[in-house]
Amino acid sequence: TVFVWTKAPPGREQRAALAIRDKVIPFYQWGTLLFTRAYLHRYYAASWYFTQAQKGDCKEAFVAAVSEALEKYPAVDLFLLAHTNKYVDWVEELPEAQRKHLRFVYNTGCHNQPQGEQWLALGAKTYIGHPGTSDSPFFYYHLLRHWTRGESLEDILPMGNQRMALKFKQVAFFSGGRFNAEEAIANSAAACMGNARLRIEDMGQ
Repeated sequence: TVFVWTKAPPGREQRAALAIRDKVIPFYQWGTLLFTRAYLHRYYAASWYFTQAQKGDCKEAFVAAVSEALEKYPAVDLFLLAHTNKYVDWVEELPEAQRKHLRFVYNTGCHNQPQGEQWLALGAKTYIGHPGTSDSPFFYYHLLRHWTRGESLEDILPMGNQRMALKFKQVAFFSGGRFNAEEAIANSAAACMGNARLRIEDMGQ
């Protein structure tokens, strides 16, 4: 992983982030952890990272950490780095007054794009998800890097989707047609619900 560090946008002391990775092979778990945790540590005042050993694992610790973050920080972002998931049900258990500080939720889960309505109803200002059986890591790589640089989600979204599509087309070319790029693009193209103009420095607008 290549890290390109920039100065943290204003307001670092006012924001916190949490990430959770589901059970996958150790190579993917470690890769996700090394890439994600370094960015969260640098650009947020506080951050938590959870790696699940099995489905449903870490619930108590994750919910407690979300609760702590929401109590202490005006803007809390969640990075749900997992296959099709229902972490929204975990966060729904928290008091409404706490959830008002929930700001941005990104979800890599397949078929989890429609879940954005639930997250917005819980208090999140912005949600990004993927529509089908997606190859979301290709998008997430660009999202986290450009988000922490201070770029708006409305700028990051088309850029990330375009670069992801380019990668799919390259894979299709070298696979001799065995990989269907257009199908992968249709299933993986990220969509935003809520405030697409949000930047990391914004305090929950």
